Amino acid sequence: LGVVASALLFALAFGPAESLVAQDPAPVLDAPLMNHIVVVIRHLRNDRGEVLGGLYVSPLLWLQEDRAEADCHAPIRHGVARCIFDVAASSRVAFAGMHDENGNRRMDRDLIGLPQEGYMFSNDVRGDFGPPSFGAAAFEPLPRTRIVRARYGL
Repeated sequence: LGVVASALLFALAFGPAESLVAQDPAPVLDAPLMNHIVVVIRHLRNDRGEVLGGLYVSPLLWLQEDRAEADCHAPIRHGVARCIFDVAASSRVAFAGMHDENGNRRMDRDLIGLPQEGYMFSNDVRGDFGPPSFGAAAFEPLPRTRIVRARYGL
């Protein structure tokens, strides 16, 4: 017999009997229900770069850097990108994203601060002189697909 087989036989012959009795597995905690959300971004002006986006679960965290519940980095093909999120959110969520055409991971702006790259929000909302509110962009996180449009300039 090999070393491993000999050790196994020894353990079975001389080990404690209770180790041979099947034990109940550890209780499984209820895992939160995951919501599968797909955000499809259309009307991107070219296929350069990628769409950077985030799914937010709270108005207090809305648009704060590194505070999204889930992030996406989506390639663009034929003017369309898809961000796929699996989140345990049980209340309303909102999506915000940008078309990072040059790969610098930030929104490029002109001299007066207007966006020079595309941006998008769930519900296709636009803000007045700034981004929309969380409430305007929020939707129920049902397992489904959301379609948003990329916008450029004002």
